[in-house]
Amino acid sequence: MSRVSAVTRQEGPSLLALLAYLAEGSRQRSPQAGSVRAHLSLLTGPSLILDVGTTLAGQVALGGHLVLYVDGANAFDPYILARLAKTAGQDPKTAMQHLRLSRAFTCHQLETLIAERLPAAIAQYRPGLVVISGWSHLFHDENVPAPEAFRILQNTARRIRSLAAAGQPILATHPDEPVTPRLPRLRAMLVHAADGVIGFRQEEGLMLVTREKPLAALEGAAPGAMSRSLMIPLEDCRPWIRIARHQEMPAAYPWSGR
Repeated sequence: MSRVSAVTRQEGPSLLALLAYLAEGSRQRSPQAGSVRAHLSLLTGPSLILDVGTTLAGQVALGGHLVLYVDGANAFDPYILARLAKTAGQDPKTAMQHLRLSRAFTCHQLETLIAERLPAAIAQYRPGLVVISGWSHLFHDENVPAPEAFRILQNTARRIRSLAAAGQPILATHPDEPVTPRLPRLRAMLVHAADGVIGFRQEEGLMLVTREKPLAALEGAAPGAMSRSLMIPLEDCRPWIRIARHQEMPAAYPWSGR
């Protein structure tokens, strides 16, 4: 395992580059800042991965690239982006202008956003990154029968995969909560759909970050070799997760048709 601290410092590889390197393995020999390949990456783990997804979106936006952010867990926190902008010496309002946010509050709304409206938004805005935040969150709703929820999730996965295959970089987050009977299958469906999967786990004051897929993708790695991991002190995670939760978030639907 490698020990990494202060991963968001400008003089070192960005968090975005490190995570891309973990996900892509031998397809990229060393992490270079701003390197994002056109594929579907999935982050899984505790709820803080929602903030990691926002941080990665913020880094892309601060680089001058437009981001389409689909919020399926009411998780987008503009204060994270504002903090990143101030640290980089940029105007937070300018950074926000590079992010287009749309929220869904039911799994059916999320399906409509992804299957019907996202392709047109990508054609219109040509984003540097699409973020699907809390992809599985709305599919735990007991008011939606499990077979229907799984069908809808599979439909969104097919659409997202087709967009990624067409050249659009997409980052999705899947918190391993709430713990319901549906969680294992929801996670399995998203892991199957993704090209690269990175798992987060808290353990004894550390954040363990492990590439779960593709497995053994390092050059020269033998079949069955252990996946590469990073150990990040929790204190060093503070630049890219929320310190306080904000209950009221500004709503914006610039491309959802709402």
